[in-house]
Amino acid sequence: MQLPKLTPLQSRLLASAVATGLVIVLWICIEPRNLVYAAEVPIPEHAQSNEFVESIPPSLLNVPPIDLGEYTKEERSNGVYAPDFIYFDRSVVGRQAEEVEQLSNNKKAEVQASPGSTKYFRFKPGQTSGNSARTAPVDASEPENMSENNTDEEGAEEDGLEDELEKRQSGTRMWISANACRGPKPTITLITDDTPQLTLYVSTSSKVQKPGPDTPETTPIPFYSGFANFTLQTDSEVYMGISAPNLTTGWNGSWSYELVASTVGQYHNYANNSNFIFMVDTDSESALFITHNFTSSNSSEEVEKWKRNNPFTMFAFPVGNWSDMIGLEASYCALEQQFPTNNLKVNTSITTIFGGAVPVSQFHITGLEADKDYQGFLAVNGSDDQTMNLTDVGLVRAGGEVFKQFTWKTKADDSCQVIFNLDFCNSVAYAVPSSPEFKLDDDRLKKLYDDQAKAYYRNFSNALDQVACDTASTAQYSLARNCNDCRRDYKAWLCSVLIPRCKDWNANETFLQERNINARLEDGTVPHADNLTKEFNQTFRERFAYSRSRNPMVDQVIKPGPYKELLPCEDLCFDLVRSCPAQLGFACPNSPARELSYGRRNTTSLTCNFPGAVVDLSPLKSGVGFLALRAGTLVLMSLSAMVWVWI
Repeated sequence: MQLPKLTPLQSRLLASAVATGLVIVLWICIEPRNLVYAAEVPIPEHAQSNEFVESIPPSLLNVPPIDLGEYTKEERSNGVYAPDFIYFDRSVVGRQAEEVEQLSNNKKAEVQASPGSTKYFRFKPGQTSGNSARTAPVDASEPENMSENNTDEEGAEEDGLEDELEKRQSGTRMWISANACRGPKPTITLITDDTPQLTLYVSTSSKVQKPGPDTPETTPIPFYSGFANFTLQTDSEVYMGISAPNLTTGWNGSWSYELVASTVGQYHNYANNSNFIFMVDTDSESALFITHNFTSSNSSEEVEKWKRNNPFTMFAFPVGNWSDMIGLEASYCALEQQFPTNNLKVNTSITTIFGGAVPVSQFHITGLEADKDYQGFLAVNGSDDQTMNLTDVGLVRAGGEVFKQFTWKTKADDSCQVIFNLDFCNSVAYAVPSSPEFKLDDDRLKKLYDDQAKAYYRNFSNALDQVACDTASTAQYSLARNCNDCRRDYKAWLCSVLIPRCKDWNANETFLQERNINARLEDGTVPHADNLTKEFNQTFRERFAYSRSRNPMVDQVIKPGPYKELLPCEDLCFDLVRSCPAQLGFACPNSPARELSYGRRNTTSLTCNFPGAVVDLSPLKSGVGFLALRAGTLVLMSLSAMVWVWI
């Protein structure tokens, strides 16, 4: 059937009717009652979960309640509009949520952190296959696992908790470690506090994927001097957060840090109970140190291996002024970054002179100031492509290891100078009498002492050659000692007495021997200027033991000022007499001459000098100690009638 033809007026009426109908349908579908203003919804003081929680997106259910204390009660009850929403923290509104960084196994993440911020990380131990540490027990000495147990719902069954604990204990062993490399700096010179510390948070619960200061279910792990570590055993994904505190008045800046999660072993390490180092000696501008034995083998192959790859390094900083290292002493990356700011130089080498030919690392620090305290740090430089297993240290991984810091003080004047690595007297490594003329010429000073010792030893060797050493036992001068023993003990004695061990004039230990007291001090004064009595002059000033050096060459060529000597140990003399033939005429002086020429060993402090004598800086010792690093018996020797006698 043909449709009726509409007039132009009818067509316009029909179009208007259709449009009106569509508007009505759209209006009904939208339901105007759903269009309300936020200001029209009053904020209840005690919101019931069934009224409001259902309308909150599930992703926000873990956000902690917001403190409404900044709004007045009247504002909350009257529904006054506020620019923040009740279920959003102010820090969340207006910015993008903090991202979560995925960590790779045993690879460090380098992070920058501003004050008041928290950075989040995650790691899945189960992604690593073939982990031999999978069933390793958690070390009881390490902190307990983070309190993911506390995230269980209230009223959870006790057997459920036990199942969860058993599951975690049978999982993969995981190590978390972090180093703060830089921190804020004080803007007020009076501040002496440590750098504000970061805090580590760890969670294995999927309900707490962003652990931090706002998640009470997790236990904070504060950084200690820039270092933090945590060990757990789990197969679930691990969530971490590192929070930077807000800065108080007088501080400015930010932090940088390294974080590593590993199933291989702890990446960063800090030895809080050992500094693993000995102090050999100091002078007015340098100091000499050696490590403990880090290997038990003295084979040539082992020595060469460590010479090619010396893993030890040392850092030093002045004590007394605030430095960028304060509060970061346990962090390897902080030491590495801050040490170049000092005008100090550390020469590192491997030496075998201190005992049994076992290699140890030696450090000579120069650029120090006289009569000043310094703080030192020994560290092992780790490597990404290897791990090192050191005696008494253990495995050191890629992040390295820092040992407990120690302090020392330089000498006050230039009458003593540290020398080492002599050609003949290779056991000499300590401060010897010197003068400003040799302060910047170590090689010249070493040559003077070493050449003199060589000449004396040559004469001795010629005399010993007159003795029948290589003969039948019935014709030998001793069945207990031979000529090789004599040569060894004579050399040890000769170098110890010919090259005196020098101490500052102002050192006050009673066992030190005053030398060269008639010379002038650096300030132009004469020692004991207040005592000019005849008795004192006869007892001290006119006696060789006080008015001169043990070695005449010291006064004639080197010309030091007054100094004190750490005398050679008397057992060196006794060993010489026992080891050498009687026809050479060696003898030790009797008292009181012996007390002016030799010292006696003490079990708690270094009271006399011998080859390999060092000062033990271990914090576990009750006081300053010493260690004889040379194998065998070491004894000091006196002079013989055949050679010369010093008093």
